[in-house]
Amino acid sequence: MDLETFRILRDISVYSILIPLAVFIFARNRKKLPTGIWLLGALLLASGLSDMLCLLLYKYFGINPNTIVSIYLCVQFILLSSIYRTAFSVPSYKKIISVTGVLFAIFAVINLFFIQGVTGFNTNLFTISSIVFVLYSIFYFYRLIRELPEPFIERMYMFWINTAVFIYFGLNLFLFVTVDRLILKADNQFLLSWGLHNGSNALKNVIFTIALYVSSLDKKMLDNL
Repeated sequence: MDLETFRILRDISVYSILIPLAVFIFARNRKKLPTGIWLLGALLLASGLSDMLCLLLYKYFGINPNTIVSIYLCVQFILLSSIYRTAFSVPSYKKIISVTGVLFAIFAVINLFFIQGVTGFNTNLFTISSIVFVLYSIFYFYRLIRELPEPFIERMYMFWINTAVFIYFGLNLFLFVTVDRLILKADNQFLLSWGLHNGSNALKNVIFTIALYVSSLDKKMLDNL
């Protein structure tokens, strides 16, 4: 992958957030939205602001954006965990998610200040959050198959959110584990790896858009899907 292709994928990844944000505004005006969708809207807003700020700082001022990325990773973990905590009805599952969130917050502080640094690229946070959310998404699929609360699962907004999480974090887990080695060489392998990340991020935003669209439909419209 050449540098120009990489930059195109990067820009697509950054601006793709505008699609689900627009649908969120549309959905908000149509009906009362569930808590999970409001949390998703907050996540999308945080993601968009983070991407735009990182792009502006690096492209126009030459400032290392890793601090912004690290803060966003923590915000992302909190919001996505809250979405899953809302999705699961069993109290013990909610407690596990809460405890995991506290442990992640403790590790994030230690990692930011004593291991990889505030301005360093925090691959440890990427890796741990990826593992956690892949496990959450697999377990959610398992519970969905066992309980089958809706015979047509494509009508459930949480099905689409979970699918986006599984694809994005699953595809990028390898990248987050190996990026410390790849970051040393801005060669084709590095560009290809981060091109994959940018592509999967854009795909995640498209699937989030479907989740938001489904959440905006009333029962009659859902029945016609």
